[in-house]
Amino acid sequence: MNNDPFDAGDVFWAPDPYSAGENPRPWLALTAEGIPYGGEEYLCAGLTLSDLPENIEITDDDWRTGNHPERTSYCSPWVLATVKHDAVANPQGTVTTDSRERVIGRSVDYLTADLDVSLR
Repeated sequence: MNNDPFDAGDVFWAPDPYSAGENPRPWLALTAEGIPYGGEEYLCAGLTLSDLPENIEITDDDWRTGNHPERTSYCSPWVLATVKHDAVANPQGTVTTDSRERVIGRSVDYLTADLDVSLR
């Protein structure tokens, strides 16, 4: 486990609260300092290998460090969770700011879909 706090844009492995069992999944930290308890927990979107129509592909150009050269990752911007720092099993890498902002924009779209006003 890494003792240093993670930054927004970092990708790490941590437990999946939406899946039975002990299997971790990769998470993209959307925000690291902008929430209560910054550095102790992170607001994240789940990554997957599933190429679902609404997923956002994370291409080689989206990774600053740590991509997997043989597999393509996708981000599910509606799969959101708070991940505690102590639960992180393994850091994987970092995506670009533009990539993280693209995921955040889609997450905001999903979060505000049932409202009559735009928050952006």
